[in-house]
Amino acid sequence: MKKILMIFISALMIMNLQAQEVKTKQERRAEKKAKDIARRDSLRVVQEMWVQNKTYVLEAQQVYNKMGEMFQLSPATNFVYVDGDEAIVQLSFNGLPGWNGVGGITIKGKISKYSYESDNKNKPIFIRMTIQGNSGFHDISMWISNSGSGEASIVDIRGNRIKFTGETVALNRSAIYIGTER
Repeated sequence: MKKILMIFISALMIMNLQAQEVKTKQERRAEKKAKDIARRDSLRVVQEMWVQNKTYVLEAQQVYNKMGEMFQLSPATNFVYVDGDEAIVQLSFNGLPGWNGVGGITIKGKISKYSYESDNKNKPIFIRMTIQGNSGFHDISMWISNSGSGEASIVDIRGNRIKFTGETVALNRSAIYIGTER
């Protein structure tokens, strides 16, 4: 009788542990979701601070020409750099000669117009700016997603257009190499 009672008590304990485990999985899922939301919201606050202070870099991993062709790039030499009232757009192809010393072109200029929209935290931050450099005016439209990925569309005064896609980071975390301006 003692053995049967012990088996019955053991079975109840096992069933209780299994019931607690199911609840624990649901709790873990809810905790993970809450942590993801908190991380996303904190990253969004930091991104809005970068945009407001104009201290960020879009390190491009792909570039699209006006025909829609895509090319893989090195983020160290292909970027849109914004620091205060200064902006730099650099396009560089590895192994090719270029005007900037790193296989492409570097456009440096002053930001003459700058605006951004960050009202809805569930939508990307949208930025518009115009830079004026030695080669004329360039209109830049950018967006930064909650995950940190970004896209920039650059249009020059002649209507030439390129689009960069990559990761957006703070100036102090970027690992870019700025070539010489033409």
